[in-house]
Amino acid sequence: MTPLGAVDRRQLLIGALALGGAAALGGCAQEQPSVQAAEGRKAQSPFGEREVDVLVIGAGIAGLAAAQHVVGSGRSCAVLEARDRVGGRIWTTGAWSDAPVDLGASWLHGTDGNPVYDEINRLGIATTVFDVGSFEGAGSAEYYAPDGKRLDADEIDARVTAVVAALEHTAGDDEASRTSMRAALDALPAGLREQARETEVAAALTDYAADFGATPGDLALSALDEEDSYDGPQRALPGGFGQLTQRLADELPVRLATRVTAVSLRDRDHVLVDTDTGQWRASKVIVTVPLGVLQSGAVRFDPPLPAAHTSAIRRLGMGRYEKLVLLFDAAFWDDVDQIQVLGRPGEPFTGWYNLNRAVGRPALMALSGGAAGAKADDLTLPQKTAAAADQLARIYGDRFRPPVDSQASNWWDDEFSRGSYSFTAVGSGESDREALAEPIDDRLWLAGEASHPTFHSTVHGGWFSGRAAAEQATS
Repeated sequence: MTPLGAVDRRQLLIGALALGGAAALGGCAQEQPSVQAAEGRKAQSPFGEREVDVLVIGAGIAGLAAAQHVVGSGRSCAVLEARDRVGGRIWTTGAWSDAPVDLGASWLHGTDGNPVYDEINRLGIATTVFDVGSFEGAGSAEYYAPDGKRLDADEIDARVTAVVAALEHTAGDDEASRTSMRAALDALPAGLREQARETEVAAALTDYAADFGATPGDLALSALDEEDSYDGPQRALPGGFGQLTQRLADELPVRLATRVTAVSLRDRDHVLVDTDTGQWRASKVIVTVPLGVLQSGAVRFDPPLPAAHTSAIRRLGMGRYEKLVLLFDAAFWDDVDQIQVLGRPGEPFTGWYNLNRAVGRPALMALSGGAAGAKADDLTLPQKTAAAADQLARIYGDRFRPPVDSQASNWWDDEFSRGSYSFTAVGSGESDREALAEPIDDRLWLAGEASHPTFHSTVHGGWFSGRAAAEQATS
């Protein structure tokens, strides 16, 4: 049996409720070494060490991958990061000293040929198989109704599979990018359409769209034809994904707590970058802030970005995808990888992952995307904790034990992310992501997971995007 809620988000599995990971950092980053600018330039330029060959904006995985290549090419480089930590949407909190918690990216989506997995191995960072979705996985799951009644997973899988297979059949059509998943469901033959409206199936389909950070009405049907994962099992990092970004940053010239406000190409010889701590000058600039930040206009470009770039930024979707992690004094739940509640479409705290299997601590992680993510954002942490605990109590009855602590993400309201990761909204597509990655005046690049045509919404998509921009900037 393949469980609903598969972590491999783009490969349709039996009853795929794919619940992947959005993207983000590791723990308590410290100020990194200062920029290694050429001594002659320092002596001649009023900018001193604030003048470099290539300036990278953002110390998430895309920015770190870009800077790694720039430094390796022998050019001077600096990475400017608005946060007081590195990693961006890779964020391993240190709130529980003996239980690292990833509130951003959690999974490696396949390992065979995955450059992020290769980098993790190079750095000697431990991983563990936590695979509840890929074709090669052997994950386990239990399904429940909201009242705690155990459901027949095989039966639900079969019904969901029939509906999604019908959607996939047309997901590659020319009109699919202009059709929402919701419209495609409503256009199914009568029998399948009624099946899609059955309570458990409707919940599963809503969760499928939620994995993209979207609702069925916002998600383009063409998204169901996307594949962003590698072969091989899904893996997690018991010590947190933040180990990767921190270890990379330790080798690079990163400036923390430096907010970029404007990028100007008006000077023909240099790109000028305004920050809240002073102006920088560079020959080339790579901007890796998330799509949501570009959409917010927090960084001003002078002159404005070309029409193809601005149109792509406007059309692509920025997803809502949030996590709630509950810590207990002892595990009382099913000894499976995933616990799924089906019957409340669009409600938060219905898809749980058993972190006891990944980090050896009695903790459960709920993932809420799309409409569920929006509802979760409206609650305070105590309210989220209470609502989630109430759902678990209905399932487990006398076995239930109250949580002793909790943590939650809020990427949507985070001014430096404005969402979890990009998705293919109705009316957008691969050409928008390709346009986003096009160099501007051969001096400015926009990079990050949103600009990768096929691997968007993944850590490896961000890695590839940053590396590609850096290769062009140093060629």
